[in-house]
Amino acid sequence: MTAVLSRAEVSRHMQALHLLREVRQAFSERAAPGTGQSTLDAPAGNGPTHVRQGTHPSIPAWSLMVRAALPASSRSSGALLQLYQRESGALLAVMDGGHLTALRAAVVGALAADVLAKPEAKNVALLGTGPAVSSALKALRLVRTLERVTLYDFDLAASTEQALRLHQTLSARVRACETAEEAVSRADVVVLAGPVPLPTDALAPGAHVTVMSAEEHLAAPLPERLMARARCFCDDARAPMPWAPAMLGDLAQVLGGGVPARTSPEQVTAFFSIGPPFLDLVAAWHVYEGAKADETLTRIDLEA
Repeated sequence: MTAVLSRAEVSRHMQALHLLREVRQAFSERAAPGTGQSTLDAPAGNGPTHVRQGTHPSIPAWSLMVRAALPASSRSSGALLQLYQRESGALLAVMDGGHLTALRAAVVGALAADVLAKPEAKNVALLGTGPAVSSALKALRLVRTLERVTLYDFDLAASTEQALRLHQTLSARVRACETAEEAVSRADVVVLAGPVPLPTDALAPGAHVTVMSAEEHLAAPLPERLMARARCFCDDARAPMPWAPAMLGDLAQVLGGGVPARTSPEQVTAFFSIGPPFLDLVAAWHVYEGAKADETLTRIDLEA
């Protein structure tokens, strides 16, 4: 029987703290770069469709993420993940891929901050607005006790409203700022979750920056002078980003001790989140395992 999971069901069966541990373990177990990962682009009738296949040695399944290009006004993410049993090829589950990816990206960003930011980091700035900002902040609270949170977006009204919601739901000190410079001036961790550019030379010494969905940026999201002096890392060094700086390594190398996160407290670190296909599988398997006992899920016998 094939399980069918909606956006709400994906959210219900994703335990962020457990997923954080599983993502950390998956990076630590990762074999040579490129193992078990492949991508394929193919055209569709109304625009491009991106197809990603993900595998991982310790997971007895493989995933296929299909993402269609939809108008900006569409309420759908256009993403669907299919989870297949490795040995038999049986279709285990079909689930909303957009929400799965968003939650997974927030967890990976939190892991990067935990590994690359200073141990005492407690002030966070988030640039952008919307669900990605909320998810990033909630995930960061899994790895750090936050003291001060600032938001900035071009739409001050939107960021003010979001700051109020986050303050109420998370019982955290969250404040919207009128400028990006004000938002990041005291931040230990900065998360770019939207098209807001990071101000040149506005970071405090020793700060860490995470760029979410880095592959979607057509131009460098960070000032060139910052990228030239920062220790830069990513989760997939093979991703095509013409503007990208030289990477010192990926999270697997840092977690394995092969590359140090930083060699002094004053160094700035940067993490470019791309989301390689094996992470789709890690998140999907996590949700599937959590949902197997859910009797309310829709299940279809495709061989009937």
